[in-house]
Amino acid sequence: MKAMKLMRCIAALVVSVSLFACGQGEDRSAQEKQVLETVDNPKPVLDPALVEIRSMEQRARKDTVLDRTTGLRLLRAYQDYYNRNPQDSLALSFLFEAGKVADALGKYDKAIELFANYHDASMDIARKAEAAYLVAFIYDAHMQRAKDATKQYNKVIELYPNSPWAVQAKQALHLVGKSDEELLRFLKEKNPS
Repeated sequence: MKAMKLMRCIAALVVSVSLFACGQGEDRSAQEKQVLETVDNPKPVLDPALVEIRSMEQRARKDTVLDRTTGLRLLRAYQDYYNRNPQDSLALSFLFEAGKVADALGKYDKAIELFANYHDASMDIARKAEAAYLVAFIYDAHMQRAKDATKQYNKVIELYPNSPWAVQAKQALHLVGKSDEELLRFLKEKNPS
């Protein structure tokens, strides 16, 4: 069972190599840049919730693996901040980050809920496409729910046809529901050595 899950994650990783690249560098949204600027260049902050979030983010960045206790506290802090300040653009970025933390903690249903909420609340088309893709990816790679994954990948393609996430979704659709043997064959075809 562990081998099957590992193979699915490896195959999803091969297809999604650009998943992280698409969210890096100059393509960052204004909201994400604001979050990064405030984290990388801390300024005096009066809001104790932001102080706590920044502190936990710095601690999480230092670790190669997210500490469960820190992750849970950060997840709660992100959600609390968003719930208190839903109109704040920083809060919306925290909602997206909360989805990433929930995913890293293995709280897949929560991650899906957070990414879906972000998708519905955000006006940033590029990040909406990414959030929709991440929902599909979680269904596919982590939960092995092929029907839901297929539906979500198709949603990404339909709603954001010109985005890099639609390209990723099209590629991922070829792997949804594949057996371990089929995944191995696919990997061998992609990387003949």
